[in-house]
Amino acid sequence: MVPTRRLPVVAALPRSLYLETTNRCDSKCQTCIRTFQSLEPPADLTLEQVKAIAAQFPVLERVVLHGIGEPLLNREIFEIVEFLKSRAAAVLFNSDAISLTAKRALRLIESGLDEYRVSLDAATPETYRRLRGVDQLDRVVANVRRLVSLERERSRTVPRVSLWFTASRANLHELLEFVRLAADLGVDEVYVQRLVFNGLGLATAENALHGRLHRQEQALLDEAEELARGLGLALRASGLTTPLASLQGGTRNPRPWAGCQRPWNLSYVTANGNVLPCCISPWVARDYQGLILGNALAEPFTDIWNGERYRRFRNDFESEIPPDPCRGCGLLWSI
Repeated sequence: MVPTRRLPVVAALPRSLYLETTNRCDSKCQTCIRTFQSLEPPADLTLEQVKAIAAQFPVLERVVLHGIGEPLLNREIFEIVEFLKSRAAAVLFNSDAISLTAKRALRLIESGLDEYRVSLDAATPETYRRLRGVDQLDRVVANVRRLVSLERERSRTVPRVSLWFTASRANLHELLEFVRLAADLGVDEVYVQRLVFNGLGLATAENALHGRLHRQEQALLDEAEELARGLGLALRASGLTTPLASLQGGTRNPRPWAGCQRPWNLSYVTANGNVLPCCISPWVARDYQGLILGNALAEPFTDIWNGERYRRFRNDFESEIPPDPCRGCGLLWSI
């Protein structure tokens, strides 16, 4: 009789928590799963729900408030940030900044949010409209300019504002202009991230750059880094690396998901309370219902964290055949 492998137990709860404060959005990004599929019913996490979830974690070091949706559409987002700042060292979220009115910009500053990451992806209205699915570049630029100005008027350093550029063949030609735009807005951080692709819209292998860089594209990345230095900006990539290193890719690993620590050190809760292993998993999972490890609004998180589904997920993660959402990790997106 072959003994059953013992499923791993993790004693400590995660200190990094992703809370999808809403799954509603005012963009129609052609690289986002939400534009093409409805994974869950529309929902917003309420302040009371956030409090109930957060109360179950003895220590929270970092809370990220984005997922498949635009956080500013949650009517309680500023109260949620203020509460979480009393519990966690760092609170941040990505945003399309379309609804960042003057009033909301002030609330954002007053809330204590540590980082405000603006997903922009383009430097011209044409490319922005093609990628983001709406014609709002001028509005977003004006909103970000006002936020930076309001911070400076008040001698505030938070939230730290950065511009984010999901690099692909559809927009890489605008990276230099994107860096110049950041400098013009008074934003001193630009991040390049790899495209998560699943075959939908513009999220395709053909549009992705990871491991497929041409010589002229590598030269453009070098030029962008030199330009950023000259303008006094930091040009970085997601995953604490450089854009060139991120997009070049390395030797093809037979277990490309190996090395990720997310199954042991963070968790992601959707706007409906469903617990997923990470925020990237909805983009690439073929079986979304099979991805759900529990529901934080219906079960104690300690029961979920070391429940059979989470433990089996970790067990599969360590095997030669990974869980569904991890099968392309390191190939379909950036660790």
